[in-house]
Amino acid sequence: MTRRINATLLLLLSASILNAQVSRQTVQIAGMSTGENKRVISRTKESSAEAYLKRGLVHSAAGEWESAISEFSKAIRIEPLNAVAFYNRGNALQAQAKFEMAISDYDEAIRIDSRLAEAYSNRGVAKQAIGDTSGALADYDAAINIDPRNARAYANRGLTRLFIGQRAKAEDDFTHCRSVDPTLAESLEKRINKVKQRLSGR
Repeated sequence: MTRRINATLLLLLSASILNAQVSRQTVQIAGMSTGENKRVISRTKESSAEAYLKRGLVHSAAGEWESAISEFSKAIRIEPLNAVAFYNRGNALQAQAKFEMAISDYDEAIRIDSRLAEAYSNRGVAKQAIGDTSGALADYDAAINIDPRNARAYANRGLTRLFIGQRAKAEDDFTHCRSVDPTLAESLEKRINKVKQRLSGR
């Protein structure tokens, strides 16, 4: 039971990171708010892979996961080698706790683009959720090797290390996260402290 609770706590912390990332990507589509993007894109009849991808991101930002998955799948049918579409569909699947399916999409994204650091990091979250701690740590390591300024990967690796008792290494990761992205680190601080308190009471 302890392992299952820990995996759930880790996913909750990591999922918030993924959702924040999707929201920022969506806003960047046209330099507008998510609401404005949604109104504009809902009127777009374009059927290119890029258009489907943009619509999928808007649905993701709104938490409309099934609609997001549908749009990303359409983009993939048009462009089967679109790593970003596989990556984002993996995020949407993960948000629904469909971890094995999410891992499959992250696998494909990485096969297409082996330098996609976020795919490794998010796959690590999914692996941790199904109990594959060693696989999760390997993915976080890969993400950081590709992008040493990947704050999310440091945060996620730190959380995993907390759960397996590597507290000193976990603190090193949280320190790196703070140095790379102080805003992200601050947003996670309270939740990380709650995890620490929970673990100290085991």
